[in-house]
Amino acid sequence: MLDRIDKKFIKKIEYCFIPGWTRDNHLQAFKALVNGDKSLEKLNIKTIHQARYFFEENYQPYHINDQLGSHNIFTGYFEPRLCASLKESKIYKYPLYGTPQDKTLLEINRRDFEGSTKSGIPILAWLKDRVDLYFMHIQGSGILNFTEGFSKRFVFESKNNFKYSSLGKSLIKLGYIQESNISMATIKDWLRSDNKNYETVYINESFIFFKEDKLDLYNKYPIGQFGIRLTPFRSLAVDQSIYDINTPIWLKTKIPIKGNKTKNFERLMIGQDKGSAIKGLSRGDIFFGNDEIAGNMNFTGNIIILVRN
Repeated sequence: MLDRIDKKFIKKIEYCFIPGWTRDNHLQAFKALVNGDKSLEKLNIKTIHQARYFFEENYQPYHINDQLGSHNIFTGYFEPRLCASLKESKIYKYPLYGTPQDKTLLEINRRDFEGSTKSGIPILAWLKDRVDLYFMHIQGSGILNFTEGFSKRFVFESKNNFKYSSLGKSLIKLGYIQESNISMATIKDWLRSDNKNYETVYINESFIFFKEDKLDLYNKYPIGQFGIRLTPFRSLAVDQSIYDINTPIWLKTKIPIKGNKTKNFERLMIGQDKGSAIKGLSRGDIFFGNDEIAGNMNFTGNIIILVRN
């Protein structure tokens, strides 16, 4: 992994120079790490002290230079709960698609997919709100509460062959929403304020296909794009062209909380997911579980990566 990082951006340090390191719950971080590497279960680590010792003995910390400008941004994502139906109706009329068998359909962009129902593609559910469906595409998973009386979870399986483009950045550039006011909530409100506003989502030509995932007491949260079960506030989506899967990353930033406030956030994360918008060495996306306040997460931060000895 280090050979993929410009040496001018990294500096070897000792654990005693990581502020807050000793106050973290390293056992939570270790359990998230195990989700991505089941071979670690045999170590039988049961306490915070044992987990901290494991990281300190097996990993070398490197500080990442924080002078990376606008690329040094940390956002958040979550798993929404939405209403759905197995049957199309006047209310439930927006399809959630599975992966098409006909790969020529991967050359179709978002506008064409949403323009009419496509044959030859499995329809997993029908949703009643196209804005919520669009953001389920952005989040990469969702729990659907069906009118038929049950719930199912669906997660990312594949996508078409078009690149992701940020709707939020486009709305700022076009002058529709001020940069200081951009968030998932403000984008949703703007899209719903006028039917013609929804046309702007087609700036993002990328389109996601889903598959069903487990939903039970033992699988409270979804799997990410690498098939790793995610952990709230421990799983981090990073640029996997740079990072190895399951890289421990010490993150210092702040996160949004209720009341339009923020709080400091210092803890050991595990880089075990990816996203189309997550590009760069100091760019990450925190998994917030089911909390939609993740849509307000957009802060700079500092990171220290732990590299296996």
